[in-house]
This record gives sequence, structure tokens and C-alpha cells, in this order.
Amino acid sequence: MALNIKPYRVYRSLFITSRHYCEEKSIYQRNEEGPKPRMVHGKPYPDWRKPWIQREGEWTSKLSIFIEKNPNPNIVNALSKVPNLTFADVKEWWHSMKELQEIKNQDYIPQRVATLGANLAALHFFTYRGCSVRMKGARDWISGDPLTLELPSQYEEGYQIEAIDCTKFMRNGIRYEGIQNLSGLNFLKWLSLKNNKLVDVWCLDRLAGQNGKSLEYLDIRGCKLSVGCIDALARMESLKTLSLSDPGDNIELQAALSLLEEERPNLLINAIVD
Repeated sequence: MALNIKPYRVYRSLFITSRHYCEEKSIYQRNEEGPKPRMVHGKPYPDWRKPWIQREGEWTSKLSIFIEKNPNPNIVNALSKVPNLTFADVKEWWHSMKELQEIKNQDYIPQRVATLGANLAALHFFTYRGCSVRMKGARDWISGDPLTLELPSQYEEGYQIEAIDCTKFMRNGIRYEGIQNLSGLNFLKWLSLKNNKLVDVWCLDRLAGQNGKSLEYLDIRGCKLSVGCIDALARMESLKTLSLSDPGDNIELQAALSLLEEERPNLLINAIVD
């Protein structure tokens, strides 16, 4: 029995030639149309539940924008200090904004790892921030201008990171958020965090949980050392060589290092005087 395919062809041609346009309107169109009435379960939103600034008969002024838009608290705080606003206040605000930018710049991005894999994603992250990376079985370090490195933009086999040198990490050094980009590097054995002043007990604790089973060499000279840092280092099972700044007259830190030496006799600790 023959099939009637004419209607199918008609519908298919209509489907192919039809166009779908975005329903989003520009900000100018939305302003011209005005606010749309809010509906709840098909009924108009009750007036008694609206904010007082949106109710009919209430007096409004230009300052009502601060009530409707909910501005940044820092901006409101700055406006409250306008008569007595000093250069130190502006400098402090600018410093806080720069710090937030640096934290955001070191965030762990799951989409990047899903596209490149853990090793290639880490290679992109660290080389683009002034670090040097060495692959497993290689002698040369990968570093230099990020624009000329020509790293793969998709997952490729053969990239297994064995060593990372973060001595020249850009700006103020690696942070707690950036340490997460070391996760998934199962072949990482050598890591230098020298002169990264923001590396503290929280960073080392995260590092111990992520890379404690593979890391054999760690350089934390110039970092924020504390007794908690030694506890985190004790969790690194494969660690063989540890380089750190001399604790000096810090008796608690000296005692913690002594206990670490007793517990891990095969661990070589180099306390270097800066």
C-alpha cells in the first residue's frame, strides 16, 4: 500500500522556511510599554502585598530609585559619607574591588574542565597567570606569553602535568580559590608555592585533600606558616621533600616541625633562612 507523503512534505517545507525570532525586547521598548501588571495564579497581584512605594496614592521622589533597585550597600555607604568622604575611603573601596576581581579571576570553572580535562584546564589556568608547567616525562617547562603558546582548545590525550612552579604567579599570588584548579592532577609530584604570601592553612588543607596522595616535593617558602599548616602537611602521604622558611623564634612552630619529623622520618625538611 502506497503511503501519502504529500502532507509530510508540506509540513516539512513550512518547518524549514519558518523563522523563530527572539521574544526579548530592548530596554527602550520595555520602557515605552511601561510596567506590566503582576499576576499570581491568573489574578492581579493584591495591592496590599505591594511595596508601599508602588501603591497608588503614595508620594514618590527621585530618591525612590534606591528603594526599587536595591543598590550596592557600598554605594549607599559612600553616598552617606559624601560631605565627609575622604581619599582614604575611596582608596579602601578601590582596594576591595580589586581584591574581589582577583578572587573571581582564580575561580574554578567546571565548564573549562569539562571541555579540556583536568590537566589541560590546569595548563591553561597556570600558564596564563605567569606560571611554568612541566609534563610527565618531559624536560622542558611550558611558559611564556599566553598569546603565543597555542595551547589546545579541546581535550587531547598525552597531557599529564607532573610539576608546577607558581613562583611568578601574577599580581598577589595564588589564593585559596586558585588552589582548587589543582584538583584532578593525579600525576602532580612537584609544586612550588614560593613567595605566594596569600597561601595559608586553608590553602594547604585544600591542597592536602586534593593532591596529598601524589605530591612528593613542596616549596612553601614565604607563605603564611602556622601550626595548622604543619597539621595539613602531615596529611600528605607521599611527601618526601619540604622546603619552608626558617621558623626563627616561633617555639610553637618549631615544636610542630619536630613532631612532624618524628612522625615522618622519611620526610626531608629544609628550613631555609630568607
